[in-house]
Amino acid sequence: MASSGTWCQLACMTLRCPSVLQEEYRRLNPTRLVPCLVDGSLAVWESHSIVRYLAQKYAPELHLGTVEGMARCSPWMDWLLFSQFHECNHHFIDQTARTLPADRDVGLMARSYEGYVEKLQKVEEQIGETDAYVTGRDFSIADIVIGAELCRFSCGMTRWAREPRGFPTLVQLPNLERYFRRLQDRPAFHTGCLQHERQHQLLEPLAEGEYQLLLPKDTAA
Repeated sequence: MASSGTWCQLACMTLRCPSVLQEEYRRLNPTRLVPCLVDGSLAVWESHSIVRYLAQKYAPELHLGTVEGMARCSPWMDWLLFSQFHECNHHFIDQTARTLPADRDVGLMARSYEGYVEKLQKVEEQIGETDAYVTGRDFSIADIVIGAELCRFSCGMTRWAREPRGFPTLVQLPNLERYFRRLQDRPAFHTGCLQHERQHQLLEPLAEGEYQLLLPKDTAA
């Protein structure tokens, strides 16, 4: 929303809401999952559909301003959805953000890390070619969704490094490291994505002008 310059009001929903509210939400989103965007009389669900809708309506420059631009962005968004990132981030975030360090399954965390790194190699190669953003020199909706995934990965690894039992030997991702820093120069990313994910992982706020590394410095297991 911040990248499109659009104001919104957030409402928290869980499956524990009263049944009347759940039924109200089902009419907006038949899957009863989050997120769901309500814009006037229109309800849009599924996160990447919401991103596309907001760009098309409020900030077409975010899909490079043309149908052809949308066609360049969308494959990366679909790749992110269908390359099984969820299998990595679900377990990884559950272990780092919602499980006490003594109770963590470090084997599961290590496999999640390896899955992340394997999948992120595609973006590492792409950024190496563009030397800027995913589709080229301009920031786009592809960067919004990939940047959010990188943010989850980075904050989870930073949290794991604080209690480093089972911490892996890190693979270097130099292009993504520069890309992640470039994203942090964007106020919408810093405020709307990175700060929230750091809070989720119980990490202290960054100092003014401070950047977060994509991966923390190697930590002895």
